[in-house]
Amino acid sequence: MKRLILFFLPLWLLADAHIFVMHRVNDFRYPTTNISSKLLQKDIKYLLKNNYKIVTLSTLVKRIKHKQNIDKYVVFTIDDSFKSFYKNGLPIFKKYKIPFTLFVYTQATTERYGDYMSWGEVKECKKYGELGVHSWAHPHLAMLSNKAIIKDTTKAIDAFKKYLGFVPDMYAYPYGEYNERVKSIINKFFPIICNQNEGSVTLNTPLNDIDRIAITGDVNIAKKLKISHLNVKNLKIIKDKNTIKEINGYINKPEVEIYITKMGWRWVKVKKGYFSFKPDFTLKKYRNRIIIRYNNKIDTKLILKEI
Repeated sequence: MKRLILFFLPLWLLADAHIFVMHRVNDFRYPTTNISSKLLQKDIKYLLKNNYKIVTLSTLVKRIKHKQNIDKYVVFTIDDSFKSFYKNGLPIFKKYKIPFTLFVYTQATTERYGDYMSWGEVKECKKYGELGVHSWAHPHLAMLSNKAIIKDTTKAIDAFKKYLGFVPDMYAYPYGEYNERVKSIINKFFPIICNQNEGSVTLNTPLNDIDRIAITGDVNIAKKLKISHLNVKNLKIIKDKNTIKEINGYINKPEVEIYITKMGWRWVKVKKGYFSFKPDFTLKKYRNRIIIRYNNKIDTKLILKEI
């Protein structure tokens, strides 16, 4: 009966949207956060040629809330409000009439750090896209106390009120770093929160934990568009301080491939829909990715090392 019900569901209910995150444009001093204007235009042309619908994040969120078709929907988000986006990226988005969502690093903008936009330039960007908040001081939030997180967030909100007269309802974590404590605090201020976990977006994506795919260097956007959500049920990551003891969950696949930063990939068998992986692996870095993959379907989680 379950298979019969799925057969009659519209195919778009099972489809995925993709949100891309970029930072700098044509700033080759920083290759890990830069994309060339040539590649950006190539990516946009590919999307338009293949009938992808490029929208703002708020438009995609509305469709998710109303359970509307998001098949072949794409969002470009830009973090940090770098000057290079204003000079080299904005003209491209204007040329192709493509909207975007810009997350503003408010202290850098307010205090006129050299590589960052002014509030006037941010306001100009808003004419062609929309804005979100990217903190006040761009801190490692998980290293802060609750009080310090609230202070940083409040200062960012106050800056938006002072210079633009409104506060967006969207937030992107600095460095893409967060844990449940950080998320619970930020979520009190913002209903829509973006991370930087590689993955796609579905109609069931929690709006306070939205995955985004980084596009930098020579990333193949066609390959990234093939990523879809694996949908692991009851995923549990069991830790003992900084040691990953077990990863388990339920999935309708014969096997899965599991990745942990600095450990690499391991194949794990699925038995009667359940898998259990016991790596007994001690985390080596502050930021760690746990990826569960089957073909192009993935589920990604961020684990921060306790320090």
